[in-house]
Amino acid sequence: MATNAAKQVAPARPPAVSAGVPILASKITAPSVPDWAVPRTRITKLIARGRRWCPLTVVTGPPGAGKTMAMALWAATEPRPVAWVSLDGFDNRPRVFWPYLVAALRRAGVAIPKTLSAAGRGRAADHVFLLRLALTLATQNPPVTLVVDDLHVLTEPKVLDGLDYVLRNAGPGLRLVISSRTDPLLPLHRYRLAGELAEIRASDLAFSIAEAGLLMAQHGCALSADSLECLTRRAEGWAAGLRLAAISMGAHPDPDLFVKELIAEDSALTGYLVEEVLSTQPPEVRDVLLSTSILEQVSAEAASELAGSEQAAGIFSALAHANAFVQPIGGGWYRYHTLFAEVLRLKLRHEYPGRMASLHRRAARWHERNGRLTDAVRHAAQAGDWQLAASMVIDGLAIGEIIEPRGGRSLAGEFASMPYGEAWTEPQPYLVLAAVALSAGRPESSIAALDVAEGILEGLSAGQEAASRLAAAMIRLTASLRTGDLAAAAAAGGRAEVLVSRVPGGKLARRPEIRARVLSGRGVVELWLGHLDEAARVLDSEVAAATVAGGEYERADCLGHLALVEALRGQLCRAVKLAAQATAAPTAGEQRPPGWHPSPAALAALAWVHLERNELREARTRLKQADAALCVTPDKLIGAVACLMAACGGLAEGRAEAASQIVARARSGWSVPSWLEQRLSLVESRAYAAAGDIRAALAAAERAGPDTSPEAAVTLAHAWVAAGDGENARRALVPALAAGSGTAERVRLQAWLVDARLSYDSGDSARGRQSLAAALRLAEPEQLRLPFALERGWIEPALRRDPDLAGTHRRLFPPTLRHDQLPSPPGVLEQPAILVVEPLTEREREVLRHVSGMLNTAEVASELYISVNTVKTHLKNINRKLAAAHRGEAVRRARQLELI
Repeated sequence: MATNAAKQVAPARPPAVSAGVPILASKITAPSVPDWAVPRTRITKLIARGRRWCPLTVVTGPPGAGKTMAMALWAATEPRPVAWVSLDGFDNRPRVFWPYLVAALRRAGVAIPKTLSAAGRGRAADHVFLLRLALTLATQNPPVTLVVDDLHVLTEPKVLDGLDYVLRNAGPGLRLVISSRTDPLLPLHRYRLAGELAEIRASDLAFSIAEAGLLMAQHGCALSADSLECLTRRAEGWAAGLRLAAISMGAHPDPDLFVKELIAEDSALTGYLVEEVLSTQPPEVRDVLLSTSILEQVSAEAASELAGSEQAAGIFSALAHANAFVQPIGGGWYRYHTLFAEVLRLKLRHEYPGRMASLHRRAARWHERNGRLTDAVRHAAQAGDWQLAASMVIDGLAIGEIIEPRGGRSLAGEFASMPYGEAWTEPQPYLVLAAVALSAGRPESSIAALDVAEGILEGLSAGQEAASRLAAAMIRLTASLRTGDLAAAAAAGGRAEVLVSRVPGGKLARRPEIRARVLSGRGVVELWLGHLDEAARVLDSEVAAATVAGGEYERADCLGHLALVEALRGQLCRAVKLAAQATAAPTAGEQRPPGWHPSPAALAALAWVHLERNELREARTRLKQADAALCVTPDKLIGAVACLMAACGGLAEGRAEAASQIVARARSGWSVPSWLEQRLSLVESRAYAAAGDIRAALAAAERAGPDTSPEAAVTLAHAWVAAGDGENARRALVPALAAGSGTAERVRLQAWLVDARLSYDSGDSARGRQSLAAALRLAEPEQLRLPFALERGWIEPALRRDPDLAGTHRRLFPPTLRHDQLPSPPGVLEQPAILVVEPLTEREREVLRHVSGMLNTAEVASELYISVNTVKTHLKNINRKLAAAHRGEAVRRARQLELI
């Protein structure tokens, strides 16, 4: 696109030359647009819009940002001539500046009186000259456009004040477009306040990926999409950087490799930044730049720490104002342009190779003192001081951010290069290695490193290294829970509880989540031991302890485990509420923070609730989610409980053999806690009975301890029923029926169901009805439907013969019993039929089924591979068709209509 902007700027005639100041034609001629330039339509429109509506348009950016080229491209599109003045350091005097400006205006066709030209060539532009120039320009219609390139070289107040005077008094006859590396020394605030200023900044001038691709193509460079994106991102759209890269790339055999090795000592890019930016700074500023180049972000305080300069605050403010590749990011912090930072680090390594490690150590100490632990650890690691890095984590009580990172705050990545074979004399490096291995899913390696750390700690007095001992206990607890070592987990949990009380209060105040983590560990151990009441008590306390700033993730984890405990105790309604809190975003607002993962325990609790309510599809969905969460946060117990639920679901679906196989998988590879082993045996007995293997069913029930467990007694009775032996079934059932109110309602419910079946089978319909009614009453509060679904073969005929009983407990009926076939009991008024405005589509039913499983809108969208907006549209239609005010009411009505 070889368009010559100069042709559009002025008619072809020689420049005016005065005896006082020779006028160079090159300084009042717009630069030609070279063949390699690419259209910047976006920028051209911004300049054109500013020129149309505002007297003053300012284009600012660092060296090489593309300011001049952007204005030249715009000028080439202007239908009328544009007056152009390119400034340099010699123009910072009135007697030089004004003659050039007058010559540029005359070249653009403005009739400048000769007397005015003569006045402008004097020693200084007096007020009369400025007044006459403003009057002349005020008569221009259409207005003349004046471009002043590189206005940052003007610092003389008389020149700048005069330019401001002319612009303000020329009125609509003048449009001034200026480029500058810094905000020009004009009263921009007045123009900004009056709405008379258009500003085009470096961020606007930055090349997009598409524009960078066009530039590469103009230079004959073929880059892959990934390399082009990488180059544009590293250059931050900087025009000169992209252009220099394109030039250098032309002679490179592998352009994609060149992008990876962009900054080198002898590269054109490095040379440009060194010569144009670094070398122009005074020695003190240059030293500050090199010393602070190791930082991702820099503040005056950090710069003072690293460079020892008390003037750092002013240095960075001035550099940012000068657009010298230093950008303010708020709060007194700055960052270097990506390529400039790379060049600074390159120069630091080459000029001061011995300073890198010491600078990183000083940066680590400074960040640690200022509460920026991740940055502190990163710099200690970059210094190769692994002892320092590990000590910062352990002494800062941050081992949990490696074991189980919260909100994307994992520190494990900072230790990726930490050598494993080195012999350390302190425990901290081994503790960190153990935590890193644990977070990477290598519990054996974790335990090996932990053993070494604990060996070192044993050689110290009991009062030493309290933080290290606490970290060791927390690692041991987590490793034991993941591998299924209950004894080790219980011991580690006890040690952690004692050790946390020995940590100085000041440290605990900075890490309030630590106490919550320890309490949560104790609650989880109680769950593993099967002490559900005690687990609920401890976890309830932990929820309160975690309700502090910084404890959001611990609270969510605790709520998840508490939800699972309540589900196992049969408190399904409470389990749902707790799980809903646990799976919600742990911070305010709907947006979940990076790295957040739902609690596997909470998902398992929801799956348990759906299973007990015979909502098998929803239970499967939650189990899948729990499996995915367990991949992120492994937990042997929760994985086994998930297998237990999957086996129960298989039984409900008539897949007895699959249920037996799932039970075997739950037991594989670890010592199952006794309470869980008992529950697995009960499900196994039911699976054998369903498959017709009565001997195996009886043996499994006997292993569960029917003499001491009412639930095992019920399961044994069920096995005898399957064997057709009512007498032994009655005998086995006696302990369960005699159990007091302390027995779980679900167990009493099952006992009454077996008694009802035996009674109906023996012809005692009155007792059968009484027992079935007792079971139904027990099921109502928590909506326990699974026991009835498992016994549907004899329950359905019994209920069809007893419409009164069926009508009273309508909500508990298995799906095969239709509501319209079961009349309401005598004396109970029929509820009015639910109005359905229009039948639901199959997709709307599918959305409703997922909503009934307590999935939020985003989760439904993910499950169905549709957008969130589509889900919202379906929900709106569902509410309208079911005459429901909200989704909860829609779910209830759909269940009443058996739509789900």
